[in-house]
Amino acid sequence: MKIGMYNFQWAGGEFEVEFREKNIFWCKRFANEASWTEVQPGVVGVNWGKYGNYQLTAQPDGSFAGGVLTTDASGAPVVNTNDWRKATFVRAFTPAEELLSGSAWMLHYENGVPFRVEFHADGHFHSPAYPGHHLWKLNGNQVAIEWGKYGSYDLTLEVAADRRQSTASGSLRGHPASWRRLTYEEALPAYVFKENSCGHSH
Repeated sequence: MKIGMYNFQWAGGEFEVEFREKNIFWCKRFANEASWTEVQPGVVGVNWGKYGNYQLTAQPDGSFAGGVLTTDASGAPVVNTNDWRKATFVRAFTPAEELLSGSAWMLHYENGVPFRVEFHADGHFHSPAYPGHHLWKLNGNQVAIEWGKYGSYDLTLEVAADRRQSTASGSLRGHPASWRRLTYEEALPAYVFKENSCGHSH
């Protein structure tokens, strides 16, 4: 299966999901700890936690189709194709998306001690030192951070061949002298539990 973004369809509609490296399955709309595995060539299993388990098989048109994975009376796994699902490849991730979505960095600034910040896959920007409900957005290699009372920042991401050497640099929006620089720390899980997050079902 290609790593990237997919259109995920079922009887109730469609939405975007991501098959990420290291067998991480992610859906921003229905966030939950989840994984995918190649059961056998051309057959993919998805463990989506509270949203269920699925098995999808490669189709001649390049899509993957199947349904909810259940068990029969003997306990053997069975794919319920009446409760169907279909995943169609949309596009690969950009290097910037792969690097930034679900990652931790050290933030450097003028006359200050660097501290940790995190870019969560659900679009939230988090800093243990400065908690709150804040957001980030990526457009190409341009990163916009909306940090509430701490200001809005625009940075340019530089993706290195060795991601540990990646950086981002920019400033407080409209104030280039108030510079900020990010140095890469580590990858984070796609799903990060939040105490007050909303639940969804499908």
